[in-house]
Amino acid sequence: MGQKSGRRLRMPAFRLATLVAFACVACSSPVIGGSSVSSDGGIVSADVANDTRVTTEMQPLYLAFTFHLEAEQLVADETSFTRYVDNIRSTAELFHKNGAIATWEAAEIVEKSKTYGVNILKELETGGDAIGLHANGAGYVPTDKNYSTEKMEAELLKQRANIDALGVTVRHVSNICSSVDWVRAVQTAKFEAVTGVIEYCLKSLPDPGAAANCDGPQHCHTAYPYEIKDSVSSWYAESGSNWTTPAVSGTLILPTANPVPCSAEVASGAVSPTQCGYANDDATATLAQIEMAVAARKPGKVNSHVLVASFGQTPNSQVMQTLLQEIKTRYVDTGKAIWAKVPDLIDLQMSQK
Repeated sequence: MGQKSGRRLRMPAFRLATLVAFACVACSSPVIGGSSVSSDGGIVSADVANDTRVTTEMQPLYLAFTFHLEAEQLVADETSFTRYVDNIRSTAELFHKNGAIATWEAAEIVEKSKTYGVNILKELETGGDAIGLHANGAGYVPTDKNYSTEKMEAELLKQRANIDALGVTVRHVSNICSSVDWVRAVQTAKFEAVTGVIEYCLKSLPDPGAAANCDGPQHCHTAYPYEIKDSVSSWYAESGSNWTTPAVSGTLILPTANPVPCSAEVASGAVSPTQCGYANDDATATLAQIEMAVAARKPGKVNSHVLVASFGQTPNSQVMQTLLQEIKTRYVDTGKAIWAKVPDLIDLQMSQK
């Protein structure tokens, strides 16, 4: 069992499991990831954008789980890289066995995949998972006191080209909070959505409030919005200067929870923990979050809850097994929730426009 840590570091062979059917009085089959679940549990072809459910109905909570594939030292040499990739495969397999699905947001592993000739991201995508970019070094650059939106755009475009070269479909990005116009930079690089929004993202606003004196994302890493009742709803952002105000179109903001291995710490009042050891109380606290998200759903809306963990440490398989199995039993099997990838959430939100 993982031991809790008080450190404050920056947060940092597949088969697609059959989606579990859920019961909903007067609802049609849920549409997800280009497929829908029929009444007998089978997969039938469908298009998320053509979801024709009556918009006044209560939709299930769409659950996503994002992993930040970060920590440069863990892929520094071929032996370390191979171990890291094996841990990724094992975790993806654990998700699939429990009817769950993950979205993998890649940082240093993009370049290392080319160096060592193992395209793990394409392998994950082929197995049914989704891929995003975790843009280390794009939004927050403490060594550059003259950092600008133009510099951020150039860095994001470079990182997008690198990950696109692996042949994977990437529609969203995380780790892009900045005091410059990060929304414009995201749009320039043609990402459709952003995950992992934290308090530090408020730095781009004319009035950043409590984040004004924050000198780095590791010091104001609390998920934003702060309340689950607000974070179940996504919205479009026009620019970095007004991104907290919903716009008609623009960059989709997909609120993301605090890190799963820090769930118990956050529940007990810890402020902005960024790395903690996995333990059973994290599963308990995460399930409590999901319960609140289910209760916070609004009829006629796409309601989502995006979980996150850094792959700077390998997930504790026992804790993750407990969490995934409880999610299946309590929420997926009862029709209260359904697993989704981040691209599914993008498509579902577009279908509501």
